[in-house]
Amino acid sequence: MGDIIEVRNLTKRFGENIILDNLSFSIEEGSIFGLIGRSGCGKTTLLNLLVDFLKPNKGSIHFRGKEISKLGNKLGENVGLACQEGSFYHELTVSENLSYFGRLYGLEGKEIKERSKILLETFGLTDAINTFGTNLSVGMQKRLDIACSLIHDPEVLILDEPTANLDPALRKNILDLIK
Repeated sequence: MGDIIEVRNLTKRFGENIILDNLSFSIEEGSIFGLIGRSGCGKTTLLNLLVDFLKPNKGSIHFRGKEISKLGNKLGENVGLACQEGSFYHELTVSENLSYFGRLYGLEGKEIKERSKILLETFGLTDAINTFGTNLSVGMQKRLDIACSLIHDPEVLILDEPTANLDPALRKNILDLIK
């Protein structure tokens, strides 16, 4: 299949602090890739670099052979991101969140409806369609957050600690959904 993401000699500093130092790796298309490390070692910084929220001090990141800093909106069309803190809106319903993120990614009514239906069924959120995000359990909030990051059918899904603060049963459920 080939590499979908390639990181070359990546260095990121914040002031005098070197967070990532000459990091290189590649991710093969179709694979599940995980980062494991202690708190504060740069995992979230790396994820923010991968989606071009941060710029490296040195090195480069390539998506399908093209440097991500030159892709602009094309990167967002191909990558979904679910942050550790959650990106959905607590004051919107499940349905409203999916519609909002669909429009944010340039989708229109019919396409949003079709994709929302699939995601609601896949993530077990159909019965909660009219429930406000704030009223969802922690596990359902995680599922909604991932569903929102998938509404535009991205090629790559980046998840920052998708099972944090979940009990073992919910953790297994989320990992099964990811697979």
